[in-house]
Amino acid sequence: MKTIGLPMLVDLKDRFLDRFFGLTIATRMTLAYLPLAVIIVLISIYTLSSLNELGDISRSIVTGDMVVIEATESLTQNLLAQEAYGRRYLIMKSDEMKELFRTRSTEIDNTIRSLASVKGLDFSLVEGLATRHKAFNDIYNEVFRLPEASLATAGALYDDRIRRGLDDQLAIIKAMAHESRESLAQKSRRTDAASMRAFHVAALLSALGICLGIGSAYIITRGMSRSIAQLKLATAKFSERQFDFVPDLRQKDEFGMLARAFIAMAQRLARLEVMDLDASPLTRLPGGVAIENVLETRLAQRQDIAFCLVDIDNFKAFNDRYGYARGNEVIKATGKILESSIADHGTEDAFVGHIGGDDFAVILHPDRYGQVCRAIIEAFDRKSPTFYDPEDRDRGYVIAKTRQGKPEQFPLMTLSIAVVTNLNQKDISSVRIGEVAAELKEYAKTVPGSLFLVDRREQPSA
Repeated sequence: MKTIGLPMLVDLKDRFLDRFFGLTIATRMTLAYLPLAVIIVLISIYTLSSLNELGDISRSIVTGDMVVIEATESLTQNLLAQEAYGRRYLIMKSDEMKELFRTRSTEIDNTIRSLASVKGLDFSLVEGLATRHKAFNDIYNEVFRLPEASLATAGALYDDRIRRGLDDQLAIIKAMAHESRESLAQKSRRTDAASMRAFHVAALLSALGICLGIGSAYIITRGMSRSIAQLKLATAKFSERQFDFVPDLRQKDEFGMLARAFIAMAQRLARLEVMDLDASPLTRLPGGVAIENVLETRLAQRQDIAFCLVDIDNFKAFNDRYGYARGNEVIKATGKILESSIADHGTEDAFVGHIGGDDFAVILHPDRYGQVCRAIIEAFDRKSPTFYDPEDRDRGYVIAKTRQGKPEQFPLMTLSIAVVTNLNQKDISSVRIGEVAAELKEYAKTVPGSLFLVDRREQPSA
């Protein structure tokens, strides 16, 4: 008979562990936590059963004992008030006191009827209270039928009967309250006992579950500690803005996928950080550094690009006339017009930036610059008059001082857009593009109205 030796057992164990850790993390967790899941189900079943028992007791308290206790308090108050109104009637001979007496009597009768439906309450007490309250009312009804001349002596004649009737009712109400409080105390003790029992059983099952959980956690985390440490280190590096850190994870399981996602996220965060630090606080568009980086990157990749330098004509006159706050609104609105026009007519890789002040930049594919520039100009020309007060808008100009301090008429704001492409000069630098665009923009600003001009030395036809 062939026996299994220690080396064979070690080999079987290693083969099992290799196959086990070759599974996905989700599968390993499912297999390792299966015993723990069974414990959790048992805890849940027992807990639900205990909760159901406690719920029954609580419902009994809320719908029974508490109702009776509240009702007895209400009965006591109403009964004493009813008796007081009856006494006042003997003194004041007022129909109002008689009406208040009967109102309280009705409230007492309604409360007694509601007590009749409470489960667990001694019905003989309810029935006895109803009988005695009727007799109590009958005494006062006799009094109410007496002529006013006899009311002065009625108090002495009926006082003993009234007092006995009141005391009898209060005694029954007290008995009902005592019975309900005893029942409430008993149910509270049952609740404590059930809670303690549920606690002990749940604690025992939980301890067993913890033991199984520790064992499962050891199985699951074996071989994963290094991966977690690497991802933790990557998180610390990224939090310190060291986005060039690459976690040393080569496996192809979920941790490997997560590491690759971390690397992609770090690259994206690095780009976003540069853009965010450089972004305009007014328009939240990328600033000069981001514009230059995008332009240089696309030129280095030898992509076909059109660089559009956008400037608002007569913006200084508007700013001098209306102030910086309204000027800022113009700049923000212009940024939104550029973004909207790019979204409607540009490509997915089109870029919008805010150089500063009233200067913007758009970088996109040369095939689209014509559509985009026309859309920007049309949208701005529609929006521009709305920035002005009615009198300036109707006049078509504002009066502001020149740099020499002399008053002058300035037309409503328009746009000048200078477009430079690299279609015929693949080796053109970003600096040269900026210089050409600036020269072209200055010329465009001398032409009235909104327009876009293309550098004809590089792009013979639009």
